[in-house]
Amino acid sequence: MRALVVGVGTNLGAREAAIRAARTLLHARDGIRVTAISPIYQTEPIGPPQPRYLNAALRLETDRSPAELLSVLLRTERRLGRRRDADQRWGPRSIDLDLLWDQRGPHESPGLRVPHRELHRRDFALAPLLDVAPELVDVFGRSFEQLGGAPPLWARDAQVDVETSTRSFNVVVEADSLADACALSVGHGVCAGRPWSSLRRTIEPRVDEFSAAVREVLRTGFSIHRATIGHCSKTQWAVEFHGACTGNPRATDVRIWTTPGRNRPICVQLETVQ
Repeated sequence: MRALVVGVGTNLGAREAAIRAARTLLHARDGIRVTAISPIYQTEPIGPPQPRYLNAALRLETDRSPAELLSVLLRTERRLGRRRDADQRWGPRSIDLDLLWDQRGPHESPGLRVPHRELHRRDFALAPLLDVAPELVDVFGRSFEQLGGAPPLWARDAQVDVETSTRSFNVVVEADSLADACALSVGHGVCAGRPWSSLRRTIEPRVDEFSAAVREVLRTGFSIHRATIGHCSKTQWAVEFHGACTGNPRATDVRIWTTPGRNRPICVQLETVQ
């Protein structure tokens, strides 16, 4: 087994949930083990106006060749909603997975060059790389200093309260967005071993926000087997999924619903197998 580092970037949808989902999906692959994840940085995009990026790095151990690992990364991107044939140059990305470093040394083949020829000019890649591979400071430290050091660390704009009882517990979260709240709840590991977990996001429900939240749950946290969507009233919607949860394999059902009226919660509920 040898060490490699994969850079992760995203600036669309539930960004943190996408990073966590990428880690989970890669770790679940045969012959790949994720041994470390860097802090998450928030960086300015390159190119046309678009949302800021979240960037991180994953340190892996594997015996797979660079070409085999590239294939795994591309499949993981597709699983998380990216379609490379629709990408615009320097455009926004739902997820971007790049092989930054291989312990065996440089590698070049069709469609892959490790390390990337522009790595020494990209603080958003160097900062998380050096977090999980500090042995590379002698190689990239000078370039990193010339770039001005690390970009700002990202902190989730959220408050989390956990209430427990003998039968269940609730996780109450105010997240950056409704999409983040829903997706993070599905990928949240704290519900393992409990019969129920729920997350509530106080918001005046709108159909576009609800639809976006549902899409992010499917993209970052849930493999869908069956879905039921109901439009209960003008101000209430509901969706029920049955499948497999990426972040919590014990969860078999996810229910999301809104409650009528202003400033009422959107709820996400996970049912787990006991």
